[in-house]
Amino acid sequence: MSKSFYELDYIIEVSEKRLAEYTALYQKVPERLTNIILVYSALSIFLIPMTQHALEADIAGILYYTVFILFVGLLLISLLYFVRLLLPVEIAYLDPPKKYYDIFLSQIEALHLGNQQIVNDSLKGSYILELENAIQINSSVFRRKSSFFYKALLFALLAAVPYIVCLEFHLSKSGHRAEKIELTGKKL
Repeated sequence: MSKSFYELDYIIEVSEKRLAEYTALYQKVPERLTNIILVYSALSIFLIPMTQHALEADIAGILYYTVFILFVGLLLISLLYFVRLLLPVEIAYLDPPKKYYDIFLSQIEALHLGNQQIVNDSLKGSYILELENAIQINSSVFRRKSSFFYKALLFALLAAVPYIVCLEFHLSKSGHRAEKIELTGKKL
């Protein structure tokens, strides 16, 4: 037997599931922060020496400085979205059912004396409106936070390209080479 979408009980059931889904999805967004933090950690390894090269202007040519500015710009945009992702927002929660049993029930019964079906449908309609409002708020919050996560990660990964170019300049300037170290059994 198929359920009618015009049936109030079915609308309530579907809406409650949808609200639970958006609430769960929103709560999973902060769990993915480790991905962005991992990229930031990799980008910060040589950040200080590369910044020193830019401030001391000890690398010849304008290419390094252009690529460094691009790297810093992309990283700052990523950090801006990351901070917006971390800022707390208010998600919607349903009011306690007592509101419907105590307040709304007596008001609606006063309007529709003796017609229990209209009172029941009116209460369900009020509850459906509250559910729809909560779904709209939580879906909006989830989409916005997911967008911030995506943009923060995207710009962090885009910053990796100029970072690698700057890293090449840094390594060629500082002459990092693998050194052979001989270990001896002598005690100091």
